[in-house]
This record gives sequence, C-alpha cells and structure tokens, in this order.
Amino acid sequence: VERGCLRVVLNITDDHRKDRRMERLKALGRGTQIMFIAAVLLIIDSFLRWQEVEFDLGPLGGGSAGVSAWDDFLGIVMGLLTIVLIARIAARLAAVDIPIPLSFATTSFVLGVLIAVFAVVKNLTDDYSTFWSYVGVGLAILVAVGAWLEVQEAGGYHYDFANLPM
Repeated sequence: VERGCLRVVLNITDDHRKDRRMERLKALGRGTQIMFIAAVLLIIDSFLRWQEVEFDLGPLGGGSAGVSAWDDFLGIVMGLLTIVLIARIAARLAAVDIPIPLSFATTSFVLGVLIAVFAVVKNLTDDYSTFWSYVGVGLAILVAVGAWLEVQEAGGYHYDFANLPM
C-alpha cells in the first residue's frame, strides 16, 4: 500500500516538473520560441545531405555521393552560430544570467541574421544542392524572422536621426 502511495507522490512531482518546464518555455516570447525550434531543426537538418551527386559507371553500376552542411567553411560557421544561439536561448530558459554588454534581443538578432546569411550564401555557392539544403535555408530564414520578432517584442530599434553627429 505504501509503495502505491509513494508512486502517486512521485508522479505528481514529475508532472509538476514538466509543468514548470512548459511554463518557462511558454513564458518566452513568440520570436524566441520560433528561433529555438527553427535552430534545433536546422542543426538536425545540417547533418543530412545538403549536396549530392549521382554517377553511372556503366556496367559496374552507379551510385551517389553527398555531403552535409558541415563540409566547408560556410557550413561550419553556420552550424557553430546555430549552436551558440541554441545555447543562449537554453541559458535564458534556465534563467542563467550571462554577463555580456548586449541585450538578449540584440545578440539574437545578430546571430539570427548571420545564420540566415551563411545558409543562403552556402546554398548559392554549392553545386548539386538537395532538398535538405533548401529546407535548411528555410529554417535559417525562420531563425532570422524569430530574431526580428524578438527585437520587436523588446521594443524594436529606435534611431534618433535628428541628433546624429554631422
């Protein structure tokens, strides 16, 4: 009888923990939610074949060979920036304060735009792009859109053009 009661108590505790995690995720702004989900999917997508070439060896048969997004400088930088963005959002989700002089919205915007630029340039400069490279570009653009939404939720960027030094 005591074991059954203990299980119920543990299940309630586990459910409470899950509820707190979901509350923290829901507490993030819509832009951050979009960035986080798109960035995680982009990391997964980056390990799929972004380039593929098929070949025919006549009577010996044929085949195909391909590489992931991590095959060159642009892909590596895009991947590393995406990992940094995911870590930054995870730290915010865990309520860890990272002492840097820029706001979360600013760093997210810079990372989001750089990720999108590197993904688009990589896809434009690579030959034999596959479906997964286009999915990756779409996800990178979603990361940038989420970053832009985050900036808008934070109040946007306001410039005082009247007081610029001339």
